[in-house]
Amino acid sequence: MRASVKTCPFCLSQTKTLDPQFKQQIQKHLNQQLIAHDVWLGSALNSERAAAVLFPFYWQDNEPWVLLTQRHSQLKHHSGQVSFPGGAYENQDKNIRHTALRETREEIGVPGSRIDLWGFLDSVESISGFYVTPFVGEIKEPDNLELCRDEVERTFGVPFRFFQEPDNRINHRIKTRDGVKEYAEYTYNDDVIWGLTAQIIVQLVNRLEPTRL
Repeated sequence: MRASVKTCPFCLSQTKTLDPQFKQQIQKHLNQQLIAHDVWLGSALNSERAAAVLFPFYWQDNEPWVLLTQRHSQLKHHSGQVSFPGGAYENQDKNIRHTALRETREEIGVPGSRIDLWGFLDSVESISGFYVTPFVGEIKEPDNLELCRDEVERTFGVPFRFFQEPDNRINHRIKTRDGVKEYAEYTYNDDVIWGLTAQIIVQLVNRLEPTRL
């Protein structure tokens, strides 16, 4: 099935800046209250380990895009998969937000000074035992990246409106020992986006569904 991308109503035809309404609409649908104290300090609750990722927007062709990474093909776990910048909470992290910022800097070379955090989404559990908190925000100077080649094969972008088009999402149902599970999958060009990354994307898209940015 051919991927479809509809016209973005927030795109400005003559400038490289996006209508501030986009950021405002996203923020309205993000969690803004304090994260639960134990999760904020790195608790994984019933999972094995806490983690955080950054859901990074940037502006290109006068519209919002999402920056994604492809994990290195030689990694032991999840090699070659598409993911957000992020990783496990470490003892030196001040809090789980610091984890997302530290991992983003380590993986793609973007310091916290170039990241504008807008809020966060509900934490999700991964099949590998991580309790992952997704932070959403904007990356400034997206062309100025320095990849950690031991972890990241490459980066690429996807227009956010691609994820908002229902025809671009395939929903799967599989039987597991814990019952029937559902997961989403997107294919953009030759890149397959699924698993935890797609789950996080779907969470934000579903929150925005009444507004259809």
